[in-house]
Formats: sequence, C-alpha cells, structure tokens
Amino acid sequence: MNNKNYLVLKNITKVYDDGYVAVKDINISVNKGEFVTLLGPSGCGKTTILKIISGFESPTSGGVYVNDIDIQDMPINQRPTATVFQDYALFPNMDVYHNIVYGLKAMLKILPIPDEAQQEINTIYEKAAIKAHYEINKCNLSMQKAIRQRWKVDEKYKKYEQIFSIQNIRHAQFELRNKFLLAKLKKHCGEDATFKISASNRRRELNALIRQRIFKQPVLIKYSYLGLNRWEKAYLEFRRWYFYKQLIDRKHDLLQNEINKLQKEISYWENYPTYCKEAYLKQKYSRKLNAREIAAKAKHIIDLVGLTGSEKKYPNELSGGMQQRVALARALVVEPDILLLDEPLSALDYKVRQQMQLELKRIHKEVGITFILVTHDQGEALSLSSKIVVMSKGSVEQIDTPKRIYDTPKNDWVASFVGKANIFEGVYLKNKRVSFNNEEFNVKEELSKKMSPGQQVKFIIRPEDIRIVEQNKGIINARVVESVYKGDTYSLRLKWKEHLILVETLESLPQNKVVGLDWFAEKVHIMTEKKKRNPNEFKI
Repeated sequence: MNNKNYLVLKNITKVYDDGYVAVKDINISVNKGEFVTLLGPSGCGKTTILKIISGFESPTSGGVYVNDIDIQDMPINQRPTATVFQDYALFPNMDVYHNIVYGLKAMLKILPIPDEAQQEINTIYEKAAIKAHYEINKCNLSMQKAIRQRWKVDEKYKKYEQIFSIQNIRHAQFELRNKFLLAKLKKHCGEDATFKISASNRRRELNALIRQRIFKQPVLIKYSYLGLNRWEKAYLEFRRWYFYKQLIDRKHDLLQNEINKLQKEISYWENYPTYCKEAYLKQKYSRKLNAREIAAKAKHIIDLVGLTGSEKKYPNELSGGMQQRVALARALVVEPDILLLDEPLSALDYKVRQQMQLELKRIHKEVGITFILVTHDQGEALSLSSKIVVMSKGSVEQIDTPKRIYDTPKNDWVASFVGKANIFEGVYLKNKRVSFNNEEFNVKEELSKKMSPGQQVKFIIRPEDIRIVEQNKGIINARVVESVYKGDTYSLRLKWKEHLILVETLESLPQNKVVGLDWFAEKVHIMTEKKKRNPNEFKI
C-alpha cells in the first residue's frame, strides 16, 4: 500500500446547474495517517470537497483516487470512508450502544481462502480483466472523438473578443453582471433611468436575436445608439453577446457531459476485475459479524471515545459533547481508512470544544487512520492538523504545515485570514533592506535572495512579534489609539502616520501615549504573490 499520496484529488471542479462554481481545479494530496484540515470561510467549497470524497456529490470534472484507484463511480457504502456530520445525525429511538453498532450489522468478515480456490479466483479476475480492457479501449475512442469535437466548439469562444472575455460567465454570474450594470446606470443616470430606444433600434435588436436563435450568428451589425450613454450601450452589448455565447455553451455542456460520463465508465471498467473478485469472495468466503464480535468491537470503540457507562442512554439524555462522541464512535467502529469530519465541533460551547479537540488529537494518534476535518476555526486547524489546506472562493490558496501557514503565508489573503496580521506595502532596496513610508529595516536573508532592488513587495508582521519600547528607541514611533483587555493579553491599536498597527502585549497602555515599536528581522515575512481577483466579482 502506498502511504504517500494515499488520497489524491486531481483537477476537481464542481459546477451546479445554475452555473455556480463551488470548487474549481482543486488538486490535493493526502498521505496515509495524516490529519488534514480544510480551512476557509463559509461558502469557499470545503464541505463540497468532503462530499465529493465521501460520494454524496459527484464532481463535474476531475478524479478522486484512493491508493491509486479511481473511486469516482464507487457507491458510498463501498468507499473506505466514514463521515461525522455537523448535526450528529443520531437515531433518537436507539440508545448509545445501538447507535454505535448500527453500521456493524452490514459489515462482513472475510474468511480464510483455501488454496484450491485460488485458481478459480484468478480465472474470474483474468476474464474480467479481458472484458474491462475491451470496454476501456472502446470508451477511449469515444472520448477522443468527444474531446476533438469539444475543442472545435471551444475555438468558437476565441473567434470574437467580446465572447472570449465572458467565456466563464454562466447564468448566475450573468445575473450578477446584469445587476452591476443596472446599478451603474442608476448611479450615473439617476434612479429613474430608462432606455429611450427608437422603434428602428428595437426592430434591429429583434432581427439580431432572430439571427442568433435561428441562424446561429453573432451580432455583427452596427446598431444606432443615438441618444444612449456609454452605460446603456455597455448593458445592451453585454446582453447581446451573452445570448450568443449561450449557443456555444449548450454544445460545450453536451460534449462535456458526454466526456464526464465516459470518464466514469472508464473508472468503472478499470476497477471491474477487482469488483468481480470481491463479489465472489463476499459470496463464497465471507459472513456477517456475530453478536460476540459486534460487542467486542463496540466495547473497544466505546472505551476509546470515553463513553463507558453511557451505553444505555438515549441521545436526548446526553450533552452536545457526549452526542458528538457517539457520532465519532459510530464512524470509527466500521474501521474506515479515511474519517471525514464536517465541522463536528461547531455546535459545542468553548470549554467542551477545547476538550473535544484534545480528544480528537488523542484518538487520531491511537487509531492511526487518515482524518480530514472541515472547519472555519483557525485555532482548531492550527492545533489539530499535520497539514492545512487554506481555501477561498472555491480555490486552494495554500497547502502547508500549520507553522508555515502561520509564519510564511503565501499571500495577503492567507495572512489576514489565518490569525491577525499587520500587512504593509513597501519596496525592496538591497542588502536585506526594505523601505516602508521612508523607514528602512532588515528582513530575512533567505527571502532577500529572491528579491531584486526596486521590487514592490507586501510584508507582514504578526501582532505578537512587535515589541513595545520607549519612544525613539524602536524602528518607528506610534500613538496608542485603543487598548482592549482579552483576559490573558491586551490588544493594542496604535497609529503611525496613516497606518493602524495591531500589537499583542501583556500590559495595558494609556490612550494617546507615544511609544516605540521594534521587531526582529526574522519576524518579518515578505509576500511576493498577489491574491488573484475572482473574475465573477463586480464592485461599484
């Protein structure tokens, strides 16, 4: 078994029927036994990824591989995964014990295979492999044909610049852009802005739509925009080109659906020999677990998650933390290779949540299987994970260890989302020096090797890395604007020129006091990668 890259998500994209892109071109590799956290704000695609791994959602394109086997067409009950849901999903009419053993009733135990049966098993596998090879070749030929046809259709997007610029826009994004342009119209032409389009213009517009719908031609005639301002022109042109693009979209979608269907068929036939072999073994050399075996597995898991003594209680008699333990035990008892956790601690209060975090870490260490956690809590991700996948708007921003995510974020979005950060813009000079608002200071030597003099850079300094010293004895002087007591620390906001700087300190400072701020060069991290703008975002 390959422990490295045990679970691989390759080019995963999920687009819903309304055109909403939940995740786009996601590539994640997980080693066996890792504790991986998908971290990001609500709506960034974390749970969609989890559903795709578990089989509750199918990707629009891309593949999910476990130990180099494509499981995209594998039924949910046959996948090597178990899921702990956010809302526990316990059976209210069953006690703790029967909730936990529910999945064991369908679990099979493989019996020893006699030597004389091995030849028959090999024959079944070889016959299935021959059939699978024939079907895969047939699917590959069909796929090559569909890919060539899709390429020809995709070339039509590039034929006109107006269509190419809106190629990725579908109905949901069209509505957003439409609202954006209408808002611009109201802003520049007043709330009562109306189109004063002549009858001849309306006839031309109708003729253009007929040419689009019937003769499949784009709008090429020059319209008379007499009396229309530039926002009215932009609104009309955008709609006309989008309607023509829809004709290309329909052909593209039909071919893409055909390609996706063929990919699933290929995935099925690649695993077909293994399915045939396993079906034979289950039929001839397996049995259901008996009551004694079920009880032994249940006792082991009950002790592991700390539910001893609560076996006869019902879910409504348990606290939130205890119910979460039951849900965790029910998932672990079926011995999955991958445990999926969909924000399991979000409904718990702070103290119980902290306790359950420690329990999760302990259980992961004891069972040694792969954990994949979804959360928007940065502290939870940093304390539990061996690897963090930071996500934003359906894309992966950074994949790294918790320490590197916090200390060396890839861009300013990651820096501001994971923990608190002071983010500044400056210019790299030379000899490990950065200029910021006419102030100069040192940066890390390994970072400076990648910089060139005069290069615009962004850099971060964490609030806890800034030291407060006496006035004129630090790198800069700043005035205290606000001091907030956080229990174990004080959170200070200080003003330096037009910048607000956050500092975490053990002592409070009076408002308007001027102090010096100092930091070590190794605490400054330069970011050269800019956060890419989402093409579906429109701001007025």
